[in-house]
This record gives sequence, structure tokens and C-alpha cells, in this order.
Amino acid sequence: MARSWRKWVGRTAFVAVALAALANAGCLALAAGAAAAGAGGVAYAYFTAPLVHDYPTGLNETVAATKSALAELQFPVDNEKAEGEGVVLESHTGDHYKIVVNFEVLASRVPADGSMTRVSIRVGHFGDDAVSGRIHDQINLHVAPSAGRLTPQAQAKSFETAPPPLAGPPPVQPAKHETKQP
Repeated sequence: MARSWRKWVGRTAFVAVALAALANAGCLALAAGAAAAGAGGVAYAYFTAPLVHDYPTGLNETVAATKSALAELQFPVDNEKAEGEGVVLESHTGDHYKIVVNFEVLASRVPADGSMTRVSIRVGHFGDDAVSGRIHDQINLHVAPSAGRLTPQAQAKSFETAPPPLAGPPPVQPAKHETKQP
């Protein structure tokens, strides 16, 4: 009888250890899943942080327009470096968040349009759309596409009307004769 009791305790202990292992494995899997989801969320936030805009000008013109825009907004240019065929400008905000502006030359699908420059602006690690948008708005004030690069909508808005007719002498009105009544 003592032997069967020991056998029962041994089996119960084995089952208890197995259940504890399964419970811990479940918690571990749950923790690993939560960590993976959190890392995915952080990666998504990081990679969607830059605000991207394409400008219908060459690289040098766009970089010059961006430098003017940053100077007008009082963002100092801390660093400028060439990366491959593009350029990277670094600056910082008034509260010391890093601003990174990447320039990438894109070939247009329509050869007559020439090249375009893609500008992506990241403020801080996870982006600040308000500040990035403000910088893009300021860049837009300095980027003027050449006449050959205007879109049909822009060309329709930029047409000139015929000059107004010249003003001549005023038309002659027939004189009114007033007669006095006695």
C-alpha cells in the first residue's frame, strides 16, 4: 500500500510540474506576443513618422529652397551631408528635437517633366506632422516649377487674358435743353 501511495504522489507531482510548465509557457508566449506587437507598433510609428512631399524641381533648387525655409523658421542647419545621389540636412527645434530632412532624386515617368525631388521630414523619433507640414509649406513658397514642368491644372490657372480695351473719349451725350417755365 505504501508503494501505491508513493506512486500516486510521484504521478501527481509530475502532473503538477507539467501543468506549471504549461502555465509558464503560456505566460511566456503571451509576453512574447505582446512584446512582438509592441515592437511592431513602435516600428510602424517610426517608419510612418516622416512627412513626404515631391517637388517638381531639381535637387540643388530644392535643397536651396529648404535651407531658406529653415532659416525663415529659425531652424539652424546643424549638418549637411551627401548620401548616394541624395542629400541629408539635420537641424533641431527650439525644444531640441532633432529634424532630419532627406532629399531623394526621382526620375519622372514622363521624360519631358525632368527629374523631381522627394523630400521627407522627420521631427523627433516618431514625427511631428504639424512642424513637418509647416516646413513643407515654407519650402513650397520657395519652389517655383519651371514653365515646362507645370501640370495641366497649373497651366490652366496661369493663362493670361487679353488686355482690356483702351479707354477712348467718353461717348457724346445729346445736350438737354432746359426751358424755364414762367
